[in-house]
Amino acid sequence: MSFWPKWEALAAWLRTRRLSRMLKTRADIAAWQDRQLAQLLHDALPRMQFYRDVRATGLEGLPVIDKHLLMSRFADFNLPRITADAGWAALQTGGRVGRFHVGASTGTSGNRGLYVISEAERWRWLGTMVAKTMPQLRRARIALILPRDSSLYAAARGGLLKLRFFDLHQGLPACAEGVRALDPDTLIAPPKVLRWLSDHGGPLLRVRHVFSAAEVLDPRDREIIEGRFGVTVREIYMATEGLLGVACEHGTLHLCEDCVKFEYEQPVPGSELVTPIITDFSRQTQAMVRYRMNDLLRLRPDPCPCGSPLQAIAQVEGRMDDLLHLPGPSGVITVTPDVMRNAIVGADNGIDDFRLVQTAANRLELCLTSAPAAEAAKAALEPVLRAMGANATIDVTILPVLEVSARKLRRVERRWQP
Repeated sequence: MSFWPKWEALAAWLRTRRLSRMLKTRADIAAWQDRQLAQLLHDALPRMQFYRDVRATGLEGLPVIDKHLLMSRFADFNLPRITADAGWAALQTGGRVGRFHVGASTGTSGNRGLYVISEAERWRWLGTMVAKTMPQLRRARIALILPRDSSLYAAARGGLLKLRFFDLHQGLPACAEGVRALDPDTLIAPPKVLRWLSDHGGPLLRVRHVFSAAEVLDPRDREIIEGRFGVTVREIYMATEGLLGVACEHGTLHLCEDCVKFEYEQPVPGSELVTPIITDFSRQTQAMVRYRMNDLLRLRPDPCPCGSPLQAIAQVEGRMDDLLHLPGPSGVITVTPDVMRNAIVGADNGIDDFRLVQTAANRLELCLTSAPAAEAAKAALEPVLRAMGANATIDVTILPVLEVSARKLRRVERRWQP
């Protein structure tokens, strides 16, 4: 490894740690973001084809974009003008287009996206990630279990960090065997994998840090995983769109507002859930400006005991795709996944895993491993739906084992499309 990329990572680590000391209040964060956004609008954005004819003096004057628009005009949103077709082709041969790195989402939710970063940005990402997850620089053996590898992670495979990637497509038993052989002190994996290791992983892994990534971390999963490993589970909120949040040592997820500006929409009137619109002012190769995410977040109104002014998240509740659309007396009733999950888990203390899938306009399939628990969950769901005015038949399915695969786990899911 040359000195230059090491320096980029170290500089990003130092900058992130310095900002954690400088940004003491919400006003400090707002002032910092205003300066970074002004620079983005003046320097980087005009060089992107999509924004060359856009005249805006502030962020609010720019259009809100989404994944469909980004992917349909991918070359217009990145400086090297890499097309989506060229990006997908590059992923088959190492993920490089010239001196740029191309990556993609896992596609486990059925809608893959691309991103383009420079070599410098790759190392800056590493430095920022390490600063937020390991404030004290020290050697670490990291086991990373995900459905897809990335050149981002390759940056962490040298120096102080010894990272080994385990492909979920190999199956959980094979991954568990490799992880035990590595004997890591840091474990990063989706909650379903951490749960599986807790329940079936054999001898207890002696880890100092456990990070949950790539999926929604349910409170019940957190309780079981923390009880098994004896450490606080910390979430990493990251997507194709970038690094969006990292939990502090108290286990509270904080948004990366030192790198990203967050705006919010309320997709379901009357619900506390919000959908973020992000502007990442740390990226220059690809524009991620006023990008509407597909996630459902519950903001935490009270400050975290850690003292950080970065916005705390009470819970990542799921995705817009997980909203159930059920018929009601005056039209469609939209039901958020947290309402369904809370009713099911609260029905029986023994329920720690389930699946609830909307399979038709007015049909839900509830899957559990115990018939009494399933009947209790169904009995709890029915009055909740009636109170909302939603009309749905709940079909109960009892399975010996609920599937755990490389596909992203969504306990509440809408497979029926209106």
